Amino acid sequence: MSSRIRRWTAGVLGTALLAGAALYYARDEGDHVASLGGARSACELPVTFKIPTPWKNKQSERDTDDGKRSRYAPCDVVLGTGKATVGLWVRVYDTGKKAADPLKALLDYDGQGMNNYGEYYHDEYENRLTIAGHPAAEMGYTVQPPDPNVSTFRRRMFAVVTPDTTIVLGVGSDNPGADERTQKVYDQVKSSIRLAS
Repeated sequence: MSSRIRRWTAGVLGTALLAGAALYYARDEGDHVASLGGARSACELPVTFKIPTPWKNKQSERDTDDGKRSRYAPCDVVLGTGKATVGLWVRVYDTGKKAADPLKALLDYDGQGMNNYGEYYHDEYENRLTIAGHPAAEMGYTVQPPDPNVSTFRRRMFAVVTPDTTIVLGVGSDNPGADERTQKVYDQVKSSIRLAS
């Protein structure tokens, strides 16, 4: 084999190996997901969905209002590390009788969690839609707290009606610059949510 052909073959192989490595790392980064929800999960819920890893379960105390609303414990998860950290919370709006209107459930939980900052909301939206073939609603807003030491943050949440409950799920981060990751997590969870079997 001539040196010219050897050089050409080595160049082609090198390019193929580099392209393969780049594809592997791109795929590898996107594929690190875990399933959450369902029976025997870290968060036992009537739905399942995908979340990116790493993640850890953040213990949350079940308050009186949550206890009245649901037979399911609240689920609070921390995704990622450092400045990329995103928080995800799930509540099951379940009176034991029938599922609640998804927009009503969202507004109820939103008011419960953010009543101190209500006057500092902006860029709000509310939409009715369908998620996993079920009636749903979503909302989002930016909060600019009055304390200059607390960064502006963005919240996104949706509620989806299942046959006997309404699931309320929110994603957000207090870390400046995490909004793109927050949106990505939100989109991933919303597109992967399914009724638990």
